[in-house]
Parts: sequence; C-alpha cells; structure tokens
Amino acid sequence: MPFYDFRCPEGCGYFNDIFVPLAQHGKTTCPECSALLETMIGTVMTIGPTFSKPLVVEQIGRTFDSNKEINDYQRENPGWGMVSPDSKTWRDHKDAVREKVERRSKQLGFNDLEHRKTTVKKEKAKQAGKLDKKIYVH
Repeated sequence: MPFYDFRCPEGCGYFNDIFVPLAQHGKTTCPECSALLETMIGTVMTIGPTFSKPLVVEQIGRTFDSNKEINDYQRENPGWGMVSPDSKTWRDHKDAVREKVERRSKQLGFNDLEHRKTTVKKEKAKQAGKLDKKIYVH
C-alpha cells in the first residue's frame, strides 16, 4: 500500500501523507474537521540515471543516461559491477588495499603508512624550499 498526499478541501489547512489502501480513497476523512479528504497527485521520483541527471562512473570513463545502458554495459562486461560505498565488497576491497600499502611501506623501510606519508611530505617541502630556512652562524 503506497502513501498518498491528502488535503482537506474545507480550508482547515490539513495536509499530510497518509498510508491508505486504494479501496479507502474517497472514504478518508479529515481528522480535524471530519470533511472528506482530496487525494493530491504529487511528483514522481525516478530512481537511477535520467537525461537531466546521468550517472557518471569516472573509474571507467563512462556516462550512463538510463538503466538500460547500465544493464547493456554489464552484459558486455560480465566482470564489472557497481558497488555501494557501504557494501561489504567495497569494505573488503578497501581493507585489502590498505593492508597492501602498509606492507609496501614497511618494505621501503618506513614504520607504517603514516610515517611514510609524513616523511614524503617533509621531503617535498624541503625540495620546495619551505623547510629548513634557518640561518646558522659558525
């Protein structure tokens, strides 16, 4: 059963979304003045890409204007799939990449990834001349 917008035609100001079976339309009364409520036709929300708001997937360099385009692309590329940022697949992928970067940082002689980041940042600042501008007198 969907939600419908109802408005009181008597002018008492009642307007609300109500969860009502289709059989009850025309029988629903205003809780404030007991008048029969009018069903309001609201805007329809679309889910997925539309021509005015396409889905851009930067990782593959594609823009999809419809769900059909996405489905066709998935059919042509069976190993490809969209993953939401809060899905288990994405979290597992992020964790695996993070572990790989930590291992690589240790192989390069750093304590961990944070140590690597701060060392690289200091090296870049030193090369740009923004670090160690102290004057020493011998």
